[in-house]
Amino acid sequence: MSALNLNNISSPAPSPTPLTSLQTYFKDRAPDVRKLSDALKAGDLNAAKQAYNNLVSLGNSAIDRNNPFFRSDRAADFNAIGTALLSGDLAGAQQAFAALHSTFGHPPAQPTPLGSGVPDSNVKLTGTTTPTQGGLNVIA
Repeated sequence: MSALNLNNISSPAPSPTPLTSLQTYFKDRAPDVRKLSDALKAGDLNAAKQAYNNLVSLGNSAIDRNNPFFRSDRAADFNAIGTALLSGDLAGAQQAFAALHSTFGHPPAQPTPLGSGVPDSNVKLTGTTTPTQGGLNVIA
């Protein structure tokens, strides 16, 4: 019986992990949030609508959600921005954005039960998951 040599067998490249995809999503979302902020600060209703729509599109394409935020308080604030923009209420959109902005860097008012969704960008995700590494680091 001959021995099987496994050294010459190549393995396929690992596919992106959910952690990597989520990190990319948060990285892609940040400039669009900045554009929305800048447009609202400048009082540019059309640019704000475009930035808002870009965020909705990103959520649809990257995470299969119309709303790009995972936390319910942020989702409600984001929806309020959209409602205000749709009605042409720039001041209302600015106020809703201020409410959204105030949630970053702060824990949610109500703790989110484990397993109820993915943490939002106030949680720093580090590391990757691969079959050999076996885990990930989540730093709040």
